Amino acid sequence: MTDQEIRACVIATILERFSAQKEHRQAALRDVLGITVTHVDDRALEHFASQVPELPEELYGKWATLFCERLMETIPRTQLVDLCAGTVESEATLALVYVMFMESERMEKIVAADLQALGVSLSSPDDGSTLLGAWLKARMTQTYQ
Repeated sequence: MTDQEIRACVIATILERFSAQKEHRQAALRDVLGITVTHVDDRALEHFASQVPELPEELYGKWATLFCERLMETIPRTQLVDLCAGTVESEATLALVYVMFMESERMEKIVAADLQALGVSLSSPDDGSTLLGAWLKARMTQTYQ
């Protein structure tokens, strides 16, 4: 397997798992909100999840590419080939490692900067996303401090 094939496999797997299916993203957001925001009923969680604006595919692509670059720098080639086996286990492992990567201090800074830049260029005061974003940020800040 060539470096290009490994790169294509890793990025495609991550994009499929984390960006290609809107329903899956909303379900994950409902789950996170259900855990972090207490005393909110299921209808409210559903509403909040549906109101969060979708991120551009380019952003998911950027993050998946950064992940792939770091993975290829740090993981032995034989293990990279195993991760691209296309099995349920290999894809689940890639997804888990990606989540861990996204939780790193480096990526938290990159994601925050990307989202800030996106918020400045995409949000408008009357679409509701600014208020929802402020509310979510406040709740998440309280949860993690």
